[in-house]
Parts: sequence; C-alpha cells; structure tokens
Amino acid sequence: MWPRLGPIPTFAILYSVGILSHYLVSCLLARRLGLRRRVWIAVSVCYNVGMIVGAKSLYDIQHAQFNLRALFSAERYLAGGLWGGLLAYLCLSVPLALILSNRKRAALDLVALSIPIPWIFIKLGCLLNGCCYGRPSSLPWAITFPQGGAGAPAGIPLHPTQIYEIVVVLCILGVFKVLSKREQWQGTMLLWFLILYGLGRAATEFWRGDADHHVYVGPLTLSQLICLAAAGVSILVLYLVRCHRPEKRVTIAEQTPHPFRSESG
Repeated sequence: MWPRLGPIPTFAILYSVGILSHYLVSCLLARRLGLRRRVWIAVSVCYNVGMIVGAKSLYDIQHAQFNLRALFSAERYLAGGLWGGLLAYLCLSVPLALILSNRKRAALDLVALSIPIPWIFIKLGCLLNGCCYGRPSSLPWAITFPQGGAGAPAGIPLHPTQIYEIVVVLCILGVFKVLSKREQWQGTMLLWFLILYGLGRAATEFWRGDADHHVYVGPLTLSQLICLAAAGVSILVLYLVRCHRPEKRVTIAEQTPHPFRSESG
C-alpha cells in the first residue's frame, strides 16, 4: 500500500490521528452524557498512554525484550512492535473514570463509546503500512501489498484482516447507535464492546498471517484467549445486570391522559 508519506511512516501519522481523535470524540460524548471535563480528559490521557507506552511495554514483555530505559527513547517506538494497546487503555481508564465521576454508568459508557472511531484510524494505518496482514487467500476481496511493507509478503493475495477488523468496529458503532437510544441499556456499553470486539477480534485472528508476531497458547493466540475470556465474562455480567435491572413498564393509567392534568404537569 503506502507505507510512507515522504519521510514519515503512514502508520505513525494515522496512529497519531487516532489518538488525537480520541480527545475530540471523548469531549463530544462527555457533553452528551453529562460528564465533567476532568472525566473525558482523564480517559483520553489513558488512551494516549495505553496506546503508546502501554502497547510498547506489553509487546516487549510478550517477546521477552522489555527494557524500561528504552521506553524513553523515540527510536524504540519508531522501530515498531505494538500490542495490547486497548487492553492497557481499559486497565487504566476504567478505574480512573469510576473514581473521578459520580455517574459511574455514564463514565463506563464513555470509556467504550470513545473507542471505535480512533480504532478505525489505527487499523487504516495498519492496512497502509502492511502490518497485521492476513494469510494467503484466493477470495475475490484478497489484497496484495507492494515491496516495502511492514512484513507483509509482496505480490501475494492475502486476507484483508485489517479491513475485517474495521468491519467489526463499524458493526459495534451500529450496535452502539441502537442501544444508546434505549434507556435500559445505559451503563452497559463497555460490556457490549467487550463482547462484540472480543468475539470479532478472536475470529479475525484465525485469518492472520503474521504468526511470528504472536504468542500461542495451545491452538489459540494470546490475543484470542484474552478476547474470548473478556467476551465470556462480559456476557455473564450483562446477563446478571439485566436480571437485576427491572424494565420500566408503562401501565394503562400512565398511558391514559388525566382529564384534569395538563401536559406540562
């Protein structure tokens, strides 16, 4: 694709755009959810730290090459190798959002609702860069990468796993749009995200071709195990939440207008 725009790596540009867009998206969502400024700022800072320092640290730990001093070197990040940025973000943002806000459910919704759009930018960066590539494929929508990509074999039709993940995220956005209109689902967006993204990401991993960058636990990658575990726990928690949260039912008396009461109450 286009691994570089002049002297600058395309992935670095779109990765930065994704991080910056998180500040804007979080700000707009926080206003809609009625959250204080400090909440969305803290959540976005967590995204920044998680997607950069957290993702690099987890990648180095996963590949047994962690070096604390190297985390303060720009060359270390430019060399590539990021993993688990969303995991780091969630571990940082969820407890901090709960601490800073009295509206716990809205704060958790903010953590989840602010992920998809920035993540699309990051996955587009992966696509143009040639990282996170798929296995060889003969399907009509298979894509080929030119020479100079970040690891993707040149000239071989591959599964567009980056696009698969973008499709998963677009589906999550659609679900968010539907659920956000229903009061009974408020405060559950993080659970829905973990379920949908966890299952979707675990599925796309089966078509990934960059096996050298993964740690396997039996037949599954570490990413798949984490995603499936998160999805499974979230399904259970969502079921328990729905069981203990009674649905609002409208009685006949409430449906019938009172003859002596105006609409303004």
